Amino acid sequence: MSKNKISGLFCIVVSLASLFALPEILSARPPYEHFTDFCRIGERVPGTSGHEKAGAYIVNKISNPQIDSFYTRGTWFYNIYKRFPGGNPRIGIAAHWDSDIDCPGANDGGSGVAVLLSLIDTLSLNSPPMGVDIIFFDGEDVDKAALLGSNHFASKCVDNYSFILVLDMIGDKDLQIFQEGHSVQFFPGLVDSIWRIGMDVAPIVFIPAIKYYIIDDHYSLIKYGIRAINIIDFDYPYWDSKDDTFDKCSEESLNIMYRFLLKIVYPEYIY
Repeated sequence: MSKNKISGLFCIVVSLASLFALPEILSARPPYEHFTDFCRIGERVPGTSGHEKAGAYIVNKISNPQIDSFYTRGTWFYNIYKRFPGGNPRIGIAAHWDSDIDCPGANDGGSGVAVLLSLIDTLSLNSPPMGVDIIFFDGEDVDKAALLGSNHFASKCVDNYSFILVLDMIGDKDLQIFQEGHSVQFFPGLVDSIWRIGMDVAPIVFIPAIKYYIIDDHYSLIKYGIRAINIIDFDYPYWDSKDDTFDKCSEESLNIMYRFLLKIVYPEYIY
């Protein structure tokens, strides 16, 4: 990931409401349990045994996953999907699952994987009112931000998504999520609507102001005309280092992000 400015402006107006009462949600496996198990794998550099084990972990936790494999730069990569049918609109929620070289990637990749796996548990127990795709991108961290998986996905995407949320580095103990600059430039109304939901869940976490312009998987999607925004805490001192380990992250942060996603996928209405 890196910081960069681009221009452009598209506007989407989204109105969102309150969460349905869903007692079965308590049956979902908590994010922290997924996080603990996933972090035990260690580095997930494409082409390594750790990468193979991490991919197998995700696939084995999902009923009827879809796997889109592609070969580039001398290595196989795997985007992993779980699709939930439902009415319109269809939305996507994504995170990357690979890690950089010499980086365990606990927060950078692992945190998003954990929350999405818990969300899949929940969606499997409680059918969402809209179509929801959960997407695990591969190859984001290659060469610091090659975004291989999301580029591959976007280049062949035929679904008409209302939007895709891209989560990254959401497990920091001192979690603060500012609005990402590119997301605001292209989709200011969508960003504002999503942040209102976030502030309702955790007002000290979701900050309605731009702090960074980030090159992350949402950037690939935007280039191909897909409405996508980035949800990331970039103020993480252990980013892209050997110190991005399990102990630097927080169970409460993962739970906050899980509750936030529940408000996204179970609203009374989305428009």
